[in-house]
Amino acid sequence: MTLTVESITTWSDTDVADVAALVRLLGHEVDEPSMRARLERLTPEAGHHTWVVRDGDGRPVAVAGAQVTWAYASDEPTAQLLLLVVDEAARRTGTGSALLGTFETWALEQGARRLSAVSAAATDSAHRFYQKRGYHDAGVRYTKLR
Repeated sequence: MTLTVESITTWSDTDVADVAALVRLLGHEVDEPSMRARLERLTPEAGHHTWVVRDGDGRPVAVAGAQVTWAYASDEPTAQLLLLVVDEAARRTGTGSALLGTFETWALEQGARRLSAVSAAATDSAHRFYQKRGYHDAGVRYTKLR
């Protein structure tokens, strides 16, 4: 099976519904209107990029999203992979690796030499996925909800 990773900036209602379902696989609550608003905010003009992999019916079965950020401690940008989720039926087919490879190529094109991936604290399988591909634990991120 040949995987095609598609850069996407225009969202059909079906795309939004499928991406919302994928994001819910990560344990996040999101409805379709909220997902559409998020996707329309996360644009290349805002420093973000989103990719999907579609199944044989043209439905997204995986999505990844990233941004470029600048830091106080470096003169080069950092590319952050903010989202990578693959539908359970499409896992272990190279889909996640294809998305990660696309992200890495894009990051280098943006001038980033430091790449980071956001992964939930409780997802050991995701941690192993990134570690097998050369990513390492680079500290702890603290979050406070208000």
